[in-house]
Amino acid sequence: MRVLRALTAATGLALVLSQQSSAQGTRQFKDAWFWGLKTGATSYSSATTSNGGAPLIGAEWLITRTNGGLYLSLDQAFITTTGNFTDRDADSIYVRNVGLNNLRRFTIAGMIFPAQTRNLHPYVGGGFVLNQVGGVALAGAPTAISNDSISAKKTAFSPIFLGGVQARFKPMSVFVQGSASPAQHTFFYSNISTNQLAFALEFGIRYNVGSSIDRER
Repeated sequence: MRVLRALTAATGLALVLSQQSSAQGTRQFKDAWFWGLKTGATSYSSATTSNGGAPLIGAEWLITRTNGGLYLSLDQAFITTTGNFTDRDADSIYVRNVGLNNLRRFTIAGMIFPAQTRNLHPYVGGGFVLNQVGGVALAGAPTAISNDSISAKKTAFSPIFLGGVQARFKPMSVFVQGSASPAQHTFFYSNISTNQLAFALEFGIRYNVGSSIDRER
């Protein structure tokens, strides 16, 4: 995909620039609060799409300590596809199609920071992601049963694993990271005949807004 090729090139550029970085300001990486903005791409599947790709944007919050930290992120991917669900009425059971628009994700993960250097900060982590379909359009008149079926497939929790590297610059840091999360069979963005892992590649900036611990006075 063109988006993923562009992101891969940007990843290489960020790593090259990070090697040329020297003075990084007075704020250190550990025991810090970082606010960040990012963009990238994610893979997805649906009843009619197999291993598709979509652009995404997001905002995040990283709290660091000496060897670990906490990561929070809110993202939106821009997707237009078709899903389906099994509908039931008094006389029959049949499959109904629905239009799906966009994907919202809230991620919370614990982080560890191995092999730290002055300017480069690799990290890995794991946690959970809440996935939610942004909009669902049902063809035909909805029923109470169909509404319940749609609600059950609009939202899903999944484990998530991520890793990346952050490079310090003035006045902010740049980062690139990847993540993988298993798709739930009961979620609209899944397809039992394709890869059931959703992958994302993201890059962006983080700004150190201060210490994450109370300093002694």
